[in-house]
Amino acid sequence: MSIHELAVKCAAYLAREVGSDTKQELRMAYGLEVLLGEIVKMVLLLWLAWMLGILLEVIFISIAAGSLRLASGGEHCSEYYRCLVGGTVCFILLGVGVHNLNIFFNGSGAYITIVASILLSWSILFKYAPGETENKPINSEEERVKFRRLSILIVFMYGLVMLLLMHNYLLRPLVLPILVGMVEQAFTVSPWGYRFMHFVDGVLSYKKWGRKKYDSTSTNS
Repeated sequence: MSIHELAVKCAAYLAREVGSDTKQELRMAYGLEVLLGEIVKMVLLLWLAWMLGILLEVIFISIAAGSLRLASGGEHCSEYYRCLVGGTVCFILLGVGVHNLNIFFNGSGAYITIVASILLSWSILFKYAPGETENKPINSEEERVKFRRLSILIVFMYGLVMLLLMHNYLLRPLVLPILVGMVEQAFTVSPWGYRFMHFVDGVLSYKKWGRKKYDSTSTNS
């Protein structure tokens, strides 16, 4: 049984017990699938990060991106295994990049990068947040405004935290992972992020590659 099927069955049971309607059942199924999927993905991600010596970077990138995603939403792959593979590869690559670049992240250039990243994230979230998906629709304009304001507030808090950490030599290496996680999540809300996720979804589509292989085999025979 896949995580999606397990989440759907659990949501159906809960919906019957509490008398929820179909829309609420879909939301519960989505929430359960995300929760179960994130647990599996985080275990795999942290294990790989530990093996590669980038555990601290990956943890803070994930916390920053995940916390902002709760408010801002954003696109995701259509199948769990695609999210697992795509998300794991993405955060590992980001972790490697941060690990190698952190030594250069200091001085006035670091402050300029922080301010520019905050302004960029703000502009994206103000225009596009919250990112709506089929499984997580926005039901009203009031709900949309609430999540947009919360997203912008979270970025503001990230900015304060990063500026404070810059003044502590021991904690300064945490700034770049937070910044990268914030920008990464803002990107997923934008139209470019949606297009990129659709591209990743297509690349990781087992059915797509299986059909191509079948068509090739049929042609050769």
